[in-house]
Amino acid sequence: MKLHTKAHVNADIDMAPMIDLVFQLLIFFMCAATMSQVDFTPAVKLPIAAKAKTPEENELANRGTINILPPDAGHADFYFSVSGKEMSEKELVDSLAQRRAQNPAIRLYLRAHQDVPFKRVKMVLRACANAGIADIIFASFQSNQGD
Repeated sequence: MKLHTKAHVNADIDMAPMIDLVFQLLIFFMCAATMSQVDFTPAVKLPIAAKAKTPEENELANRGTINILPPDAGHADFYFSVSGKEMSEKELVDSLAQRRAQNPAIRLYLRAHQDVPFKRVKMVLRACANAGIADIIFASFQSNQGD
């Protein structure tokens, strides 16, 4: 007696949708990682400058962010925030020196509230100079006047 065996059907999996999904996830995580590097604190209202230039995405990559925030309910005077951590003047100076020791090629992104007195910005710049940090860019909004 002859037995009939069932023919095995090769089940092929279409890889194109899976590859598309992997590329989309890769792009998402690359964008999310880039955006998470810069500390965009909403309490900082940036000043407006006529000659401001928007930095390229690669200019902001791998930069430490220093925010100078306005007084609020918990603070009587302007205060500093580095990577989301509030600091006093002395802590800021110590932190900059420590970061410079860990990374000699450190670059900074300074975001100062529009009402910050220049003496606060000058203090941050002096602390950066004492730590040996020279690559600093300032955040500001670009004015549409004069176009």
